[in-house]
Amino acid sequence: MHRLMPRGLSSACLLSVLAATALAAPSVAGAAPGGEQCSGVNIEGQGASLQKLSQIEVWGPNFNTSANALACSGSQGSTGKPTVTYHSVGSGKGLESFGQEPKTEVVNYGPKNAYVGTDEPPNPTQKAEMEAHNGGKLLTIPVEQAAVTVSVHLPANCTLSGGPTPGRIAMKEATVEKIFHATITTWKSILNGAKMTGTGCNASTPIKRVVRKDGSGTTSLFKKYLNLVYSKEIATAENKTWKQLAESAHNTTWPEEAGDPVIRGEGNGGVANEVAANAGSVGYINLADARKNGKFSPPLGGSGMPTFWVEIEDGKITVEGKKVPTYADPSTNGDAESKANSNCEETLYTNGKKKFPPPLAEEAWNEVSTSKTEKNYVICGFTYDLSLTKFSTVTGSLEAPTEGSVRSAYDYLNFVLGTGAGGGQTLIGNNVDYLGLPTSEEASKNVLKISREGVSKIGF
Repeated sequence: MHRLMPRGLSSACLLSVLAATALAAPSVAGAAPGGEQCSGVNIEGQGASLQKLSQIEVWGPNFNTSANALACSGSQGSTGKPTVTYHSVGSGKGLESFGQEPKTEVVNYGPKNAYVGTDEPPNPTQKAEMEAHNGGKLLTIPVEQAAVTVSVHLPANCTLSGGPTPGRIAMKEATVEKIFHATITTWKSILNGAKMTGTGCNASTPIKRVVRKDGSGTTSLFKKYLNLVYSKEIATAENKTWKQLAESAHNTTWPEEAGDPVIRGEGNGGVANEVAANAGSVGYINLADARKNGKFSPPLGGSGMPTFWVEIEDGKITVEGKKVPTYADPSTNGDAESKANSNCEETLYTNGKKKFPPPLAEEAWNEVSTSKTEKNYVICGFTYDLSLTKFSTVTGSLEAPTEGSVRSAYDYLNFVLGTGAGGGQTLIGNNVDYLGLPTSEEASKNVLKISREGVSKIGF
């Protein structure tokens, strides 16, 4: 069963307009570093592959060329204004470049690594490791919401019919966890009332798990969801919970790998390619990368095709005295070819027990997760950019940060959090398969406000 959700000027309306106008400008609670807006230098950032398409195709180009008041238009002729470039290397490498242990990457806070993107916010211990390199506080700044798909490739020669979503699979929450826990290992156990047919189709085909090769924020986000479903220790070499595995340095460990090996892909795009190439496989992929790959939505994927993303259980309703699961799609327009938004509107973010998030960017955000019951899709999460309250006293950096590099990072993140025409939050919510940050009249739930206050504390 699917849950369908609906989508004279009074003084109350006037107040709403004024509030919306206020949101169009960034917070100015702190003093901007290093001179006037756009007076900084060209900078580069690196990190999460989940942010790759938003950084490289949306925010970066618009900051570099648009006429928005918060942009710098550095690549339009010889303006002398700064540009921003992002490198999608994975959250793990990005975090290590800012000093998180174990540091296999060179630590660098200079212009070529002026900010770090991650979907894996540092926990208090990791935050302390990073702060040991500088005299200020680490800022964990949410920048957008994203949905993670569970994408599948049916066994060879198989087509699907019946079930709650004909032509696709509606997957129960326990089934998702058991696939990646390797306690469900064959396709016949995950169909939820659907049937696989076809000459040579074998419903007893083993499931191939496709996971990230690199330390990954997408993996962290996904494992935290699995921890909501199953919070006990898992039979890995270390006997850790899903949450502990999510926060480990490289988070690349999976249960039962010796007897049930996994296929590894580099970045979200690499996982998408591996699932598309391997019949009988299941993987987790950021919605934007799953759609961009072209194999999981029309014309090459989707309903009635061998490759598609599944709907996931998001709660239960009572029908004729019985509890019946409801399911949601990761995209607001289902498995259509055209882009839409991540289906994360009105997500209830928690720490697994109570409503969240933290009130300040200076705090650790590693506890943030969703809940098992949501109005829309359940595997949603924030993705973050990291900065510092003080760059001038960093130690052990490959290149020294400058006032100009800090100024440019400050300007860029203000643009990313801008609303109104051409602002970063407006752009990311305009059918590019992500979603802007939550806003609310209740300050503790207004994540955009928390993020803007965090940016205002960036200093040299």
